Amino acid sequence: MSKISYKRTNDPVFMKCQVFLQPAAKALLRARNKCSVLLVIGTTIGLSASSQSFIGYGYDNYSGVNSLLLNPGMLAGSKYKVNVNLFSVSGLAGNNAYELDSKKLFSLKLNHLSEGDGYYKSANTATKYAYFNTDILGPSAMFNIDRKDAIGIITRMRTVGNEYNLGNPLFQLMGTSNPSFQNIDIINRSLQTKVQGFAEAGLSYGRVLFDHGNKVLKIGITGKYIAGLAYGSVSSGQMTINIDPANNIGKLDGDVTTRYSSNMDNIGDGGSISKAFNKANGHGWGADVGFVYEYKPNGDVYKMRLGVSVTDIGSVNYTNSPNSQTYMITADGHNTSELMKQSGEDFNQYFQRLQTDGLVVSKANGTTKLKATLPTAVHVNADYDVYKRIYINADVLLNTIANTNPISPNYVSTLTVTPRLEKKWVSVYSPVSYNVQGQLNWGAGVRLGPLFVGSGSVLSDLLKKRVQAADVHVGLTIPIFQQSKSKKKKDEDDDKKKKNDSLYRNIKVIHDRDSDGVVDEKDACPDSAGPVALLGCPDDDGDGVPNYKDKCPGVKGSPNFEGCPAPDTDGDSVNDDEDRCPLVKGTVANHGCPAISQEDIDKVNGAASKIFFLRARYDVEANCQAELDRVVTVLQSDSTLHIIVRGHTDSEGTDARNAVLSLRRAKSVKAYLVSKGIAPNRIETHGYGAHRPLASNETLEGMAQNRRVELELMNWQK
Repeated sequence: MSKISYKRTNDPVFMKCQVFLQPAAKALLRARNKCSVLLVIGTTIGLSASSQSFIGYGYDNYSGVNSLLLNPGMLAGSKYKVNVNLFSVSGLAGNNAYELDSKKLFSLKLNHLSEGDGYYKSANTATKYAYFNTDILGPSAMFNIDRKDAIGIITRMRTVGNEYNLGNPLFQLMGTSNPSFQNIDIINRSLQTKVQGFAEAGLSYGRVLFDHGNKVLKIGITGKYIAGLAYGSVSSGQMTINIDPANNIGKLDGDVTTRYSSNMDNIGDGGSISKAFNKANGHGWGADVGFVYEYKPNGDVYKMRLGVSVTDIGSVNYTNSPNSQTYMITADGHNTSELMKQSGEDFNQYFQRLQTDGLVVSKANGTTKLKATLPTAVHVNADYDVYKRIYINADVLLNTIANTNPISPNYVSTLTVTPRLEKKWVSVYSPVSYNVQGQLNWGAGVRLGPLFVGSGSVLSDLLKKRVQAADVHVGLTIPIFQQSKSKKKKDEDDDKKKKNDSLYRNIKVIHDRDSDGVVDEKDACPDSAGPVALLGCPDDDGDGVPNYKDKCPGVKGSPNFEGCPAPDTDGDSVNDDEDRCPLVKGTVANHGCPAISQEDIDKVNGAASKIFFLRARYDVEANCQAELDRVVTVLQSDSTLHIIVRGHTDSEGTDARNAVLSLRRAKSVKAYLVSKGIAPNRIETHGYGAHRPLASNETLEGMAQNRRVELELMNWQK
């Protein structure tokens, strides 16, 4: 049996990766490798990546810098004033070819595994696929400049890899061969293996486009420089393969195209990955852009958040290896061991030997440059506050790179639903995900202050004897929280109160010669004692006008008329202080304004008694519009008339929610009247929540009566 060996290195990334990929790597490296010319480059590059990815965590309101990776629109108006990522490691891997013993996985006994002892071929006969992606977030930070603007700085290293279209007959020849597939012609079409590793440095900017109290729209964009670390792909057309039990090749016909970055030629003996990473081989530019909409009916906390983003727009240009060519395989009569890269042989020597020995013939040379698209994806996300910090999140990741693309690796389209309990210092979440490959996973995670750890598959893998997909994520941050709007307003009010109080109470009185509690520097009458409200000036008649300003000092009068009694200009027995129509003679009952027709009042009251609302709704129902049309007729008949609309709710829900809902009902009625030609300045709206019930809220009928508006005609001028 042929075998590829690989060396351990002191490279920390490589050593971490071995823990996760060793079982999968051995599954390939211990195989009979009857198609090794197709797999050797992709497998070697695959050793540079671990198998992890964030699942379920990134949309937590306290995920900070990590949320930018999914949607830069999350940057502005976040929970953090500053959030610094010290390190975050994440990723995932899955396939339908091999299954790993779950006991080995959870005990981390991943050394010395072999087919049949630790990992096994899957029983399915489907075409085999495999995928993995990793994400190492380096030193990164986000800063909220103010309530509308924020910036972020990101450093990051990633790998993305896929394998598609490995037919089951060819797969059955790998590892412990199935005799049923020996000495027969096997046809395999369009086999693809593609892997890309790259680092990036990005600068993000987020802004709140508008904040209308209960509706907030935010936008964010990240521009990033991409350093391509390594790239490799192998793709084939139709291949015909016939191998006997002794690994002798009866037939091996087909075209194979290899593409890989030139720094991979430095790898010898299958393991010196750090040599390839000593210098970036490719360069490019990328961008992420996203929008976030938040609906906040109850203050700071949103009820619903919707987000759309496009990530990894861009590409990387690599320097292609001279060995990146299209080859015709002519290995009939040879042994599969001759197709293996030998111990101590680097890639240059390997490809030269294959051609010298006549095993492959170059058909077409590759270009000197190779462009690999970044794994562009669309994210659509909805987050709903179910009850008191219990959220349900739904996220769709849509891959935009075609699986048939022979060059660019891609993410796997996935739907994830994540319930979570979220508070300032702790979050608990449990994602359930389903991808287009038909894999269903269930995981769990927790955030405890600056530390978070989780997996999108740990619970489902615990329930299985053998697993085909696994992931894990862990990170440590430095959180500095924002001050909430309500707390900030309270602090501002307290500061203002303290400032006002200190004017008269909290300062030590040193100069107050009339001993009235107002220091001489502030006392308008320093030699005559008077109340603090009048800055220390006396008011003998107690009408609120100090003596030195009072034109009627011996008579209690009105501050509006310089201390003299208020006149009755229009002679309607209502003085001008209390008269809302001081220049028009009216009635005492109508605050000094002319009386309104009782017929018009009855029409408006009758219409109001027939206007009700559905539970938790504020739209004017169609069957209520005819009643409002009668109100429109009254208002059109007398241009001096105005109307007050008062909204009410039943007792269901919180006071804050009902206050908003009742005002919306009043405004909905106003909007209808305005649509019929009534000027907006003739309509006044108020919301009283559930505090003025018309009937008992103990019955459904009573609650229905309380979901109403009241209408009051007025013709007041002031």
